Amino acid sequence: EMFFKRLLLIKNHNYTSNDGKKALLLFSSLFLHGKRSSNSISNAYRGCSSSKSFSTVSPNNAGKSSSEQHRRFLGGGLAALGGALAYYSLPTSDENDENDRLAKDPRDDRSSLTPHEKVAKLHHFLGDENRILAHAKPLKSADAPVHFGLFSDGEISRKEKRRSVRKESGETIVLNVPDAYIVSASTAASDEDLGETFTKMLDENKIDTRQATQMFVLAQRRLKSESGWKAYVDFLPRRMDLVPMFWTEREIERGLKGTVLYEMVKTQKARLKEEYETVVKDAFDANVLPKLKEIIPSSSSSVFVSLFGGNANDTSPLSFEEFLWAKALFWTRALTIPIENGRVIVEALVPLVDACNHSTKKPNARYQLSNDLKSVELRVPSKIEDNMTSEDEIKITYGVENLERAFFTYGFVDEDVMSTILPFVWSDDEDTKTYSSCLDLKRLPKIVQLDLENAKKGASAFSGDPEVREALRILGMQGEQLAMELRALLGVKETLALTPAERISKQERANQRKKGRLFSSFGRSKKNTVDADEIVTDHRRLENRGLKRAIETALKHLDETDESEEKIGKGEENNKEKGDPTTSARRMEEAKRYRKKVREILQSYLEASSKHWKL
Repeated sequence: EMFFKRLLLIKNHNYTSNDGKKALLLFSSLFLHGKRSSNSISNAYRGCSSSKSFSTVSPNNAGKSSSEQHRRFLGGGLAALGGALAYYSLPTSDENDENDRLAKDPRDDRSSLTPHEKVAKLHHFLGDENRILAHAKPLKSADAPVHFGLFSDGEISRKEKRRSVRKESGETIVLNVPDAYIVSASTAASDEDLGETFTKMLDENKIDTRQATQMFVLAQRRLKSESGWKAYVDFLPRRMDLVPMFWTEREIERGLKGTVLYEMVKTQKARLKEEYETVVKDAFDANVLPKLKEIIPSSSSSVFVSLFGGNANDTSPLSFEEFLWAKALFWTRALTIPIENGRVIVEALVPLVDACNHSTKKPNARYQLSNDLKSVELRVPSKIEDNMTSEDEIKITYGVENLERAFFTYGFVDEDVMSTILPFVWSDDEDTKTYSSCLDLKRLPKIVQLDLENAKKGASAFSGDPEVREALRILGMQGEQLAMELRALLGVKETLALTPAERISKQERANQRKKGRLFSSFGRSKKNTVDADEIVTDHRRLENRGLKRAIETALKHLDETDESEEKIGKGEENNKEKGDPTTSARRMEEAKRYRKKVREILQSYLEASSKHWKL
């Protein structure tokens, strides 16, 4: 049974899929045949001592020669092996078994290390002299893949190492990672085996420094035991399920449609596919792969090694899944390190420091380049560190500006972030096409960040950004005024004057407004009365109107997504996601939390508009 599951795991099959059932049936029949053939051998073996020859015949097999038993046994074994190899050549999926290949890397080395063993090896890799007062450990999570956090060593370790602990400017250095342990483009260029290759690619501008770092990690992962970075690579996560870039198309439609993230994810996926096909794949396959073939033992590509725990893909062309894994790894873990007084920024992976989780409100640590420029230090204020126990987690801030940045890049909803990105126009909304044309012609922004603390200010919050204010002014226009704005931008000056028909129509509407003004304005504030045909010259009023219109449109899209999700939820048994249902459920739950947070911010602005804004 374990052998069946091993082979099914290699082919990424679900045991209940069509191919999975066929394979289990095939293996069962083959192994049962082999078992019947080998029963005589087993019985004969039980009837003899360890010192006797295998040719001893048991009473159950009287009259049968040992050579005949051997032939039947070998026949059954070869049949089973033939079945295994036949199954290994089966397609990896069928129409009922579309695993989410973007959620996991098919070239996973299936490491047998436990989370605690991974931590121990990484600690040994860095050395106690660098891991001063901090350690990594796995975090408990009932329904999510194992992830790690960085914790204080506590009081006992603090006392033992008090002579070696350094304190500067009221801060305690709990980690000191020398540059020899940091992964960056310069690391790739100076590597003993691959340095010449990466230096050439960088010098010839075939790849940039980010791509060099990502490709170097990919190469080290393929090298496995041949890599000097194995302890660190083994520690890195293999799955980043909640990062939207790894979601299926149906999950993106279901969870993110009606939000600004939907367009962001779709656009980024297309860009990444283009980067993979036009830059990274060619550079990796043409330059890095030949070097890997020189380093990796030829036996590692054997089918037998692959079947029984190895990996036949070490020297295969770069896959899109590998590329995405390295890209997401870099996004979620790379640190920006300023050097040369901030004039140059280096992006690098720093072991253990990159195990720090994020906190918006209560980060208790920060990292910086050491004074001698030879290491990265993780520092905790001494007043805090002196009282930390081994159960206290060390956290930094990732610099998350809004909900979208946290979710898009890291795959989580930060409950402490009170900012969201508001789109001015929507690609699938006919009502906003005229506004979109105006914004394009004037090269104005199409999004803005809303901070909850500025809800009462309305458009006044953007007084320092003339481009945003101009975009909001255009969004505040309606009817005839908007049409005139567009004609002016297009240079159709002869139509700026009203035609006779337009003049008559305008006069009729004005008369209608005059007759009903008393009743239409009763009980309402005059300053907040909005007239679709009014020519408004007060820019502040137009800006506030534009902001309100954008918020109302965004809320309308959220309503549509929530209604659609509710319908799917009611018929969930008939609308199950393909792939891992647990992973899909976690993604949809996180998407729901994201939409809820966005709605809270938008609703606060909408409520403030009727009380505090000049409309």
